[in-house]
Amino acid sequence: VLAVATSLVLLLLFLGASWTTTFLGIEERHPDTEEAAAILGFGKLNGIVNSMLVLVGATLVFFLIGAVCSARLAKEVPKIRLVSTNQPPEMSVGMGILFNSHIWSTGQDAAAVIKKQLMLLLPGVKIFLDVDDLKDIGALEQYIRGTTMILFFLSQGYFRSKNCLREVRSSLEKDKPLVLVQEADPEKGGGTLQALRAECPEDLQTDIFENGWTHTIWMRIEEFQIISLKIIAEAVLLCSPNFLDKTSLPLCVSGELESESLAFSKPCTLWASPANAGALELATEIATAVAGLTISTTDDRPASVTHMLLYLNEDSFSDERLAEQVKQAREDKLKIVMAHENDPDKGGCIFARFFETTPQELIEGGLYSDLARSCFSGVHREVSLMLLAKELGATRQGASAGWTASPAAFLSAVKGITCCSSGRGDFDLVAASSRGSLSEGEARSGALSAGEASTSALGGEV
Repeated sequence: VLAVATSLVLLLLFLGASWTTTFLGIEERHPDTEEAAAILGFGKLNGIVNSMLVLVGATLVFFLIGAVCSARLAKEVPKIRLVSTNQPPEMSVGMGILFNSHIWSTGQDAAAVIKKQLMLLLPGVKIFLDVDDLKDIGALEQYIRGTTMILFFLSQGYFRSKNCLREVRSSLEKDKPLVLVQEADPEKGGGTLQALRAECPEDLQTDIFENGWTHTIWMRIEEFQIISLKIIAEAVLLCSPNFLDKTSLPLCVSGELESESLAFSKPCTLWASPANAGALELATEIATAVAGLTISTTDDRPASVTHMLLYLNEDSFSDERLAEQVKQAREDKLKIVMAHENDPDKGGCIFARFFETTPQELIEGGLYSDLARSCFSGVHREVSLMLLAKELGATRQGASAGWTASPAAFLSAVKGITCCSSGRGDFDLVAASSRGSLSEGEARSGALSAGEASTSALGGEV
């Protein structure tokens, strides 16, 4: 903004000086005539001066408005903060460089996004990206030597790339700390960690996958990307001089979904059909994470139900009753919230599979024209649940100071779960829980059952 305003002011001053010189020249050659007015449009010198002053003043006003807007935008841009102080981490002068190693065919777009987002969230961080910084492909090993940490972006073909293997071997030979980022989307070259590891030469597998390096999964949904970016940022900061004495560094981002405290302000009854295997478990997770949700598990849909949960995994529609229930719900205009499970341990599969297992009548009826919310495991599970809760109508009640970015579970205190008998052996669940955060090392796996009232975590690593 300042550069544009300065250029405009200089241009106006130049034009003003030129017109003034031209005006004086015409007046000298043709005194007491209207020649100057006919040529320049100004009959008096004061007209030129006043016009220039008005234009310069208008330019300065626009500059001030732009400067204020830019300052406000800069202030509103979310930044990574330390949970302990709620302040941005202090970036030391000796802050090293993160080398972003990836294969162009399946990792170029994600690598560019990671660099851009990290530099916005963590001002001062230095990131090497080949398209921006590589001058000589023959000097990869020298670039590796000059960096502090190496990010391996794991996608299909990464370990089959000659240059990527040069970067991998050089990193290991020079004992560089690593952070592993795994592509999640199969259409973008993603896969399970086991499948990606299978592409890696056997002599490198132990050093890469069994040394306890920081690992996270990269997704294309912004709310999940924030989690992964915090994990990468934590690994980078722990290698910087200011935090070498730390073993963990919980981080938060202002305005992130995890910092929101959600609750159902209006009555919401979610039907988890017994014909939909896994629906009750997921509904219970949502009810535990967000207060105010009632869950119905009756075979026949109660009249009080406001939403139906359609849990999609590899076993979906194996029970023929589910297709009829979904069809009837659509006919009755009942809102169906679809949840796509991605955790292989919970039967997760690619979405394309559902076009093979779902009855054709439902597909042709437009069942999948609505968005299905993705459910991921591990540290991304909480965000999955909160997105589903918002889909069900949960609203923001307030904000907490922030949530940890280290691998952690998302429940810290379950106040209680009340079971309401339906009179037919089925029950409704009313969760009266409070949200919080767990420190690293607390419960990491297992699903919360209907009668549990203890801390639990969900999912594991993909």
